[in-house]
Amino acid sequence: MARKHFEHYEAISSAVPADDAFEAVIAVKRRDSDENAHVIKVANGRRYDLASEADVAAEAALTKVREVSDDGELIWEENAV
Repeated sequence: MARKHFEHYEAISSAVPADDAFEAVIAVKRRDSDENAHVIKVANGRRYDLASEADVAAEAALTKVREVSDDGELIWEENAV
């Protein structure tokens, strides 16, 4: 799990269970709000056998996030997606 801070948001990479596998996700939460985090699947929705594999993929994706829009959507580095 990795964490990245932005001006108004915080993003956390993680692995979440998905049936009998795991998916890589990035959770985005507004820093000055009590609203729930918005979870975004990364790695093209690929599923991994091990949580550690999904976590590595999520961390790699988070390093390519440049900013979070006012709507809570990820803004990727150029050529990252």
